[in-house]
Amino acid sequence: MPPELVPIHNPADMIEAFKGGNIDVTFIGITKDRAAAFDFGPVMIGLRTTFLVPASSTIKTIAEIDRAGVRIVVPARSAQGEHLEKIIKNATMLRVPVETTKLATDLIASGQADAFSHVVPMLANAQPALPGSRILPGSYYDVPIAIGYPKGSPGTVVEYAKAFVADMKASGFAQKAIERMGKKADGVVIAQ
Repeated sequence: MPPELVPIHNPADMIEAFKGGNIDVTFIGITKDRAAAFDFGPVMIGLRTTFLVPASSTIKTIAEIDRAGVRIVVPARSAQGEHLEKIIKNATMLRVPVETTKLATDLIASGQADAFSHVVPMLANAQPALPGSRILPGSYYDVPIAIGYPKGSPGTVVEYAKAFVADMKASGFAQKAIERMGKKADGVVIAQ
């Protein structure tokens, strides 16, 4: 059968598309709510996650983020949000919808937030809205992106997903695809 690409606007829509039988397979970050809705094959890539801070910020490193009084904007129901819940002890997280980065950058621009946490490609897209802003170097978490497929899929689907990911890595296809994207792929790494 020829593949049919189905546009999905956000991860919540992805979950509903699987539940409704509207999609058969996807590549998406692994989270608890997604794992409850569908199964995952091996991880293909990781998306480095860090913070975007405004030009006026004194924060220079990821380690400086977790301080009392620091307000971090993070996408609701996201892999990075799940990870931050485990590691942030002093800063405050402000959850925003995942559909756009505008609300996050608006909160920072208006002084209602101090940092925006997301995967590097999304932070790079958001950066022009905050002139002089900086993406902090490094990564506090590489969001695992894997093949997702319906729960209870036959063993042949599971084995195909494993073989597909192994071939994409071993053949160099995944790495070459990242290289073709150039600057747009900053923060994207092949999973080990």
